[in-house]
Amino acid sequence: MTRKTLPNRRPSITVEAEWSGHPFTVTVGYDPETGKASEVFADTAKGGQMQETIRDACVLASKLLQHGEEPADLPKSLGRVPDYTGAEDYASPIGKIAEIVAGAA
Repeated sequence: MTRKTLPNRRPSITVEAEWSGHPFTVTVGYDPETGKASEVFADTAKGGQMQETIRDACVLASKLLQHGEEPADLPKSLGRVPDYTGAEDYASPIGKIAEIVAGAA
């Protein structure tokens, strides 16, 4: 499937998120024709390597969405680890971003 080019202006939502004590914001953009989640951006206040990793993950997630991947499928294959309470959490902030995209769809 070829990648769908989105219009310059499109609807979006922004969500505050946290992973392992690291706060960040996630913005999910929608295709105005279909209403489907079609792109994702994230930003941290700290910058550095985590910021760049998150930005790269968002580019990959956006490309997957624009090639027809269902938002609900994004978090299914990502790693999970026990958190400090013994419950499972995503192994990286990428999982949290994918969960937000899936929930925003």
